[in-house]
Amino acid sequence: MAELSSIVAMLHAQRRELVEQLAAVDRAIAALDIPASATSDPGPVASAAPPAPSVVAPTRVKAQRLQTDEHKHAVSAGRRKARAARDAANGIARDMQGDDFVSAVGYRGGRQPPRLVKKPGRP
Repeated sequence: MAELSSIVAMLHAQRRELVEQLAAVDRAIAALDIPASATSDPGPVASAAPPAPSVVAPTRVKAQRLQTDEHKHAVSAGRRKARAARDAANGIARDMQGDDFVSAVGYRGGRQPPRLVKKPGRP
């Protein structure tokens, strides 16, 4: 029986807290001067007209931005020059090639010889 009375006391305390919170909400609504009829939900009204369809404004889609081939080549040339300057600062610079030069795939500043070179001492 003692357990039941403690549960009832706890429920009364929670009810008091909720009533205080509701009173605070009512005070906030009154401070905003919102009429009570606007805050309450009247429920569905059978005589109300169906809601008017909302007007959908068309959206403008921007054209996709593409780089021209000339600009792509200029960007790659700039990267190539920046790489050469960085290599020169690190002390592993090579001769500067022309803008038309396309290097083969390989190690940049690597210390290993190419894989297809025969090692001395093997028949």
